[in-house]
Amino acid sequence: MLSRKITDGTEFVVFDMEWNQPMPGKEYPFDVSKLTGEIIDIAAFKYVYKNGELITCDSYSSAIAPVKYTKLHYHVKKVTHKKNSDLLKGDPFETAYTEFRKFCGDAILVGWGSSDPSMLKMNLEFFGMDSKLNIYFLDLQPIFSLFAGLQGSQRSVEAAVDFYNIEKNEIFHSATADAHYTGRVFQEIFKHNNPEEVNAAIESSSIDPDIPSDFSFVGPECLDSESAFKTSGNFMINCPLCERELTVKIPIFRIRKSQYALLECSEHGDIFTRAKVKKNREGHFYAAAIMRFATQNDYWLVTSKKEEFDQFGEKGKPVEKINEENET
Repeated sequence: MLSRKITDGTEFVVFDMEWNQPMPGKEYPFDVSKLTGEIIDIAAFKYVYKNGELITCDSYSSAIAPVKYTKLHYHVKKVTHKKNSDLLKGDPFETAYTEFRKFCGDAILVGWGSSDPSMLKMNLEFFGMDSKLNIYFLDLQPIFSLFAGLQGSQRSVEAAVDFYNIEKNEIFHSATADAHYTGRVFQEIFKHNNPEEVNAAIESSSIDPDIPSDFSFVGPECLDSESAFKTSGNFMINCPLCERELTVKIPIFRIRKSQYALLECSEHGDIFTRAKVKKNREGHFYAAAIMRFATQNDYWLVTSKKEEFDQFGEKGKPVEKINEENET
């Protein structure tokens, strides 16, 4: 989706959160699907972009006392090394979030993975607060993969730390440590690459988490797969947010059992599309399609599939060639 331009003075807040989960088998007096995790830690480091590098300028951290999941889930306890008694020492969520949001100001929020903004919005909504974050968000993981030459794969923060030989002097899986390590990786990405190229990737990958970014379509029953694929094309004509007619950047092409395209909305930016044809129990065909505002992973996927299509056609790369490449 279209995002802010990165210029000297642009601020980034690299953050991480930890949350507790409901205990398995326990009954709660509310719908746990509305609160799949209760935030117990927020930590963040603020950076300012200047002359092609990120400069550390501030930090924030807050432990939060949960009010719904007050006993640590065994998995959370194992990963975070926390004790149940630690949950008594935190601030109320409303206080911690208000301070955190003030700390962020007009910065771009940065995290490793895309789950933290969704979890934050879920907690805000559950506790009766305004769930709009009013801030752009950048998932740093695909940015790292892009500049490390590892497109198409997801790597942990620790793997990225090892890639850049960053000293590991804190235990992973605390909010403070993971935010610190993510920030260090962010700095290294700028150090080892052309800042203009990094900024271009950031600008094309930052999203507004208050706006839906994924959309799905299930087509009507058809007698054959060709007819089913055609129904998905109708889904890919207009922007799902503003209904503007989309322009084509990479035309629809089919490889193996999937159909891909890269489209563009003049208001909201690039849109990745993929459709597959499936069969229901009655033997009828139908299309299952997705549209989403493109991230670096989507750009890599659609361009790599298009290159394969251009070289090998609709059937894709022969199996024997794939096996041969895997062996080497």
